[in-house]
Amino acid sequence: MSKFRLQRKTVEPGVQFVGQQFLETPAIQLFRFSEAGFSEVSTETDFEMIRKDLSLSEAEILWINLHGIHDTTLVHEIADQFEIDKLVVQDIVDTTQRPKIEALPDSLFVSIKSLLPANQHRIDSEQISFILKGNVLLSFQEKKGDHFEHIRGRIREGKGKVRKNGADYLLYLLLDAITGNCYTTLNKLESTLDALPQKIMENPKPQYILSLEEIKKDLFALRKAVTPIKEAIIFTEKGQVGQIAAQTLPYFSDLKDQLLQLIDEADINLTRAEGATNLFFSYQGHRMNEVMKVLTIVATIFIPITFIAGIYGMNFEKIPELGWEYGYPAAWGVMILSALGMLYYFRKKRWL
Repeated sequence: MSKFRLQRKTVEPGVQFVGQQFLETPAIQLFRFSEAGFSEVSTETDFEMIRKDLSLSEAEILWINLHGIHDTTLVHEIADQFEIDKLVVQDIVDTTQRPKIEALPDSLFVSIKSLLPANQHRIDSEQISFILKGNVLLSFQEKKGDHFEHIRGRIREGKGKVRKNGADYLLYLLLDAITGNCYTTLNKLESTLDALPQKIMENPKPQYILSLEEIKKDLFALRKAVTPIKEAIIFTEKGQVGQIAAQTLPYFSDLKDQLLQLIDEADINLTRAEGATNLFFSYQGHRMNEVMKVLTIVATIFIPITFIAGIYGMNFEKIPELGWEYGYPAAWGVMILSALGMLYYFRKKRWL
């Protein structure tokens, strides 16, 4: 997968690509299907090859998916074919904007973020935009992934309800697939989080705090990505979107319940991550207190010993015990007894 710098690529005044280019060559895939059958066409940059297959009967559904929104010329060709407003085109090619839903007079525009686990503790984010217009669904992706491959398989094999319903049901399936990706991401973060408290108790390394901060950052990103999808579905439930048929609304309501549960689980894991962070610092503080206690006890024991050694280490001539035959062993005895007496006292006080 190629990865390039942040760039702006102008096709016409007012329309610019903003984001990272992940693909060198875009790809277009067209599905035209009905309950009776389907046809499929794939190409890279030749939209004319797709254009000849755009004529539909009343019972047919058309789904066009574009990988590589950096090619704004190609995005424009698709948008112009279906009379999509230029402002919507700018939203499609701007990957830095917030997720949004917009009900237009003759179409529905939805732009969201899809998340999937990446290497180590990171997650991979991709902007995906949808335009639902009658029996036509357009989808625009930054990267070439397999988010929707199982849905393509259903269309090819005629499984499930996808070929028996309209484009609004197909939109539901695509949003459901993105929700599934978010669940996969959450489960990955949750499994990593489950292992951290035990590791912290065994050896609270600084790297665990870094891992916790990464997990919290990813959980916030997950919540930020999921909330707009939930709001979009609530928007459709209010009956303000004529592109969603009444018989399809229950599917969107079920998806909304899944998203609410996902948000709740993300919040729970955020609380757990905060708790693990507090555990790390508490355990570090406890270990430091234990070390300081031992050092304090050792220093306290050596105070009288140092005092005795200091007395008899002075260079005065008339110190009676210096001439005593048993002075040396007596001094040792006093120091040992004082140390043992202090240890006994500390243990009696339960300081040890």
